[in-house]
Amino acid sequence: MIKQRGQVVADKILDTAERLFFKQGYNMTGINQVIEEADIAKASLYKHFESKTDLLLAYLQRTHERWFDKLGGDVNKVTDPREKLLVLFDYHRERQLKNGYSGCRFIKANDEAGMSDERVLAEIQKAKQHLKDFIAELVINSGHQKLLTDKELTDLIFMMLDGGIVAASIFKQADDLQSARAIIQKLL
Repeated sequence: MIKQRGQVVADKILDTAERLFFKQGYNMTGINQVIEEADIAKASLYKHFESKTDLLLAYLQRTHERWFDKLGGDVNKVTDPREKLLVLFDYHRERQLKNGYSGCRFIKANDEAGMSDERVLAEIQKAKQHLKDFIAELVINSGHQKLLTDKELTDLIFMMLDGGIVAASIFKQADDLQSARAIIQKLL
């Protein structure tokens, strides 16, 4: 399938914004830098994104879709229902290693823009809730030992994943995600 010219330009802008927002942060990235590094005209940017916040929202939506597609693909490669839960930790660990322990794109965006813009906060909450719902479905289907309720195990896994990501970004290692995986494995 051949992309339309407008989509090619929009993707070029989003690719540039994604790299810059993730590397240097939303607040430290100016629209002029995005325009310059994407090598586009200012009018092209505003044709696709009315504001910097609209660009951030598009970045978050695309990131969520791509991230979740990859996660779902990794989980679906495994047949054992309990192992599927452990793949969540493996996936998060792999992402931290690949991205130099740079944390979570959604947590970063929330810290910078989620508190001041309801649309950004809603998009971040949507992504995080999607993950939590996905975990809940895996927990229900896992046949775990029932040392915790399904909701308690879901909440614990969710918090351990996000906590492990934060720890990885602070300590520049993924040991806490590996430890979290081992703890959850004992509860399964």
